[in-house]
Amino acid sequence: MPFTAEEVNALNAQENAYPLEFFQAFAQQITVYEDDDIWVVDKPVGLLSVDGKTLKVSLLARLERANPAVKLIHRLDMDTSGLLIFAKNAAAQTHISKQFIERLPQKKYQARVFGEWERVGATGEISIPVRYEPETKPRHIVDPSWSKHALTLYEVISHEQCNGQTVTRVMLKPVTGRSHQLRVHMVHVGHVMIGDPIYAEGTALAIAPRLNLHAQQLRLKHPTLGAWMDWESPSPF
Repeated sequence: MPFTAEEVNALNAQENAYPLEFFQAFAQQITVYEDDDIWVVDKPVGLLSVDGKTLKVSLLARLERANPAVKLIHRLDMDTSGLLIFAKNAAAQTHISKQFIERLPQKKYQARVFGEWERVGATGEISIPVRYEPETKPRHIVDPSWSKHALTLYEVISHEQCNGQTVTRVMLKPVTGRSHQLRVHMVHVGHVMIGDPIYAEGTALAIAPRLNLHAQQLRLKHPTLGAWMDWESPSPF
């Protein structure tokens, strides 16, 4: 649910009141890997990747307090947790940003969706454009006529029970990086992600306290070493 103006002001004031030690401890707690060029972190759920128009509490802002040299490369939705990589100098930022433009990094997400979807071990792809729908802000929708392609690869991992309901655990690999792509593609196939505050309703929303989407694996080429590097974050659900 969106924050009220009063809640935004209170959160901003609270963030500004924290001492430097808070931001240093926070950065240390979420760090997965760090060297002179890159900083890989495990983003907590419920935290913006970058400051919003009014809410000035974000992952980037907190890391900048701990190290002002940190530079943004990519983002995760506020409701999504998991691996994000930041640069620590301009050259590394340019190098890795170019990799993302060329779709070289390999990203895998783990999700749990409502209902029983396909057989365990099934693989496939979802290929349909996703665009923002201003009439239902902040929702996005699939639109076959939209010019920007969206492609997701998937693998069904298991069928499970969550609070008495059947759910399906899936590994999702976005080939393109459209906003809300994974969430909307799951809606498109009839299996919304559980706990999704934007797209799920009724039981699918109520059975999980958070969106069940986690950026679990990240693989890309180090900007100075030239070697491929891999990181993984265990699924929190």
